Amino acid sequence: MEQRRTTVQKTGTYYGIMTGIAAIVYMVIIKLLGLIENVSLHFVTGIILVIGVVMAIKSHKQKKDGNLNYLEGIGVGFVVGLVAAILFTIFQLLADSVFNLAMSYPYMADDAYGEGGSIGLMAILWILFGSVIGTFVGYLAMQFFKRPDHKMSN
Repeated sequence: MEQRRTTVQKTGTYYGIMTGIAAIVYMVIIKLLGLIENVSLHFVTGIILVIGVVMAIKSHKQKKDGNLNYLEGIGVGFVVGLVAAILFTIFQLLADSVFNLAMSYPYMADDAYGEGGSIGLMAILWILFGSVIGTFVGYLAMQFFKRPDHKMSN
């Protein structure tokens, strides 16, 4: 029988998809409640990303019997952030262009690049921010997860 290996990519992709879906569901809920114009509520998508990265690192460590390399944890954070950001960006682009839901319009300060250019720039920024924030949260979470007993070092 083939033994299933736990890899950074598998764990990160799974939790990235789950995190992206959670962020999409949250955005749909605030759109349905009519609160999409309140940009401060969009901060919660960042909190969803943090929760997704921490859960992914915890799961990855459990699947590897507590042996988690420092760079593996940071890699899991990067992959979760990248996959979640790509899913979220695809959703935002579809919602804005196909369904004309105007979910991105609160982010546009002006129309200097035109409607298509502004949405394209925001898409690049969402992917960039997702991968950077995922990596940074992975780094911070590894301060906790690097030791087998989860205690901070002196």
